[in-house]
Amino acid sequence: MTLDSPTDLDLRMLATEDRARYLLPPEAYFSPEWYEREQRELFARTWNLVAYEADLANPGDYLPVNVGFEPILLMRGRDGEIRGFVNMCRHRGMALACEAGHTDGNIRCFYHGWEFDPGGTLVRIPQRSGQFADVDPSQWGLIPLPTASYDGMVFVHPSGDAEPFDLWLDAYPAHRGPFDVSQLEEVFRLKVPIQCNWKLYIENHIDVLHLWYLHDETLGMYDHANFNHHKLGLHWVSDERLREGETRESNNRNRSLPRIEHLPTEELDVLRANLIFPNVPTSSSDTLTMTYQVIPTGPTTSELDIRIRAQPGSELTDAGRIDLLKVLVDEDGFAVEQVQRVLRSKQFGVGPLASVHEKPITDFHRDLLTFLP
Repeated sequence: MTLDSPTDLDLRMLATEDRARYLLPPEAYFSPEWYEREQRELFARTWNLVAYEADLANPGDYLPVNVGFEPILLMRGRDGEIRGFVNMCRHRGMALACEAGHTDGNIRCFYHGWEFDPGGTLVRIPQRSGQFADVDPSQWGLIPLPTASYDGMVFVHPSGDAEPFDLWLDAYPAHRGPFDVSQLEEVFRLKVPIQCNWKLYIENHIDVLHLWYLHDETLGMYDHANFNHHKLGLHWVSDERLREGETRESNNRNRSLPRIEHLPTEELDVLRANLIFPNVPTSSSDTLTMTYQVIPTGPTTSELDIRIRAQPGSELTDAGRIDLLKVLVDEDGFAVEQVQRVLRSKQFGVGPLASVHEKPITDFHRDLLTFLP
């Protein structure tokens, strides 16, 4: 099927049909207008992964991040809580923090010296008596944003008008796998630029059909025919097991990491691939759990932020990194970059989708469209 610049009404009519089909037009993957629309309407109006709790290990730590076009400042307060604020001094709109840091006192705007404590309260205005005599500091603290922690990750809702985080997660926590991340530690992080629109990588992640072909060698030890997947609200979970007679050791998968000690026996041959909507793929096995967030950097570019947690004291060797990156970058990344190359062709079109194995792509498109009025 080829979509020739359908109207928003056309897209919504297609989205009501409960069958596997491609709902987005080609320009959704390269148009600056689509890109800006997603930044303002999708990412600014949902919960977003912005950091791990370990990134702000101590009271007084702070970290500037961006979600879409929204500048955000995370700060761990003296009470140990991580809070999110608009990264903007209330005096002249200056970005309050330009890089990660730590303060044992207050965070100070370098432009005119206004100071805020880690709870966001304005505590000092230089030359207040002479120049700001009528200003009430209690009215000019940092603008707070809804912030939540889950599985050691920090999420922020940039709009400030958020549904409760637990409701947004829906049933995801009960189905994401029996991992106690408080018993794990980060052993690897890598940011990788990829030359494609972020949605292409997400679609690849939830496409079951490609497992037989793109990953025939790297993931061929798993029983794809009995792949289980479920939509849970906006999110997606899946699992599959090693084929009979296959073992992790015989295939050298993640051979440099030991098994996670707290996992039940029935989890030891399971590979999980989940998605926290809109842009946080996750994967886990008996040796690791990881996120590889797909961060849009432009209409046709993205960045993979790969973070792996494993048994404390373990180390991902060079061989283990090669195994990992072959799947995520050399295979998945390369494949979606090739789709991106073709998208601007006048002949570009998407044919029929697999009724079950590619249906998650339709569901993802449908959910995305609900955020784009």
